[in-house]
Amino acid sequence: MNELILHHYNESPYAEKVRVLLGHKGLAWRSVKVPRVAPKPDLVTLTGGYRKVPVLQIGADVYCDTHLIAEVLEARHPEPSIRTEPGRFTDIVEHWVDTNLFARAVGYTFGALADFLPDALLADRAALRGAPLEREALKAALPLATQELHTQLTWLETALSAAHTDGTPFVNGARPGGGDFTLYSTLWFLANGRFDFSGLPSVAAWMARMAAFGHGKPEDCSAEASLLEAAAALPAPLPTDSVSPDPSGVALGQQVQITPEQLGHGTSVQGELVAINARRLTLRLHTDRCGEVHVHFPRLGYRLRTAG
Repeated sequence: MNELILHHYNESPYAEKVRVLLGHKGLAWRSVKVPRVAPKPDLVTLTGGYRKVPVLQIGADVYCDTHLIAEVLEARHPEPSIRTEPGRFTDIVEHWVDTNLFARAVGYTFGALADFLPDALLADRAALRGAPLEREALKAALPLATQELHTQLTWLETALSAAHTDGTPFVNGARPGGGDFTLYSTLWFLANGRFDFSGLPSVAAWMARMAAFGHGKPEDCSAEASLLEAAAALPAPLPTDSVSPDPSGVALGQQVQITPEQLGHGTSVQGELVAINARRLTLRLHTDRCGEVHVHFPRLGYRLRTAG
């Protein structure tokens, strides 16, 4: 049976990043479809409250956030690798996409589709933001988002055109790296929002190369089956490089709360801190349906505080 279980929904750009990475690595995996909007009772049972997607489950270990999921897949299935090639700047590309381009893509897509977005979706995203999402405001922001996207994607077109002339097919070089997958998922989201790439031939060609990886070998799986698998398994051994107490004063064994810094309203997870280092946080949770699970988060992008 395939050990990798991905909890996701089709429209999520974050999930698309992981799906294409699974395709690049040629991996078999099980697909658990999650509702696009809350409530997501099975997912939050597994995660302890985190309701964003994708979530990767391996037995009783649950990995949140695409950056951590990519690290886990690379560690478990190192070939073909997505490591950064010498002289490349894919980490910088990922940071640019995460901190700038993706927000412009969301602004464009939500503005372009404002009249067609379901009320439930707008209400759900407003709840995650902790602020209203009004259709007229989304449409009013569309011209600026469009202008900024065209500016940044023109830069990208120039860079990819020059790279292709030199025989370099990917942002990372001869093979795709993390920056390629992060960038692709954002542009895939834009394409679904009807963005016109016709004036960006090098970008469009690069997107086609990324899309050609496909999604690997998915197999449908029910949420109930995934929870039963968690209940029947034990979490994997923890790393031995924890720093406790860490520089913020939080120590192993404490009850803590972890919350995403972006779109984190109503998604906090509380549990016992059982691992902490510069890259990862791990909480131990106990639930009636899943038993003991370890829920893992990347250190960057998440707020950690003691509970209570």
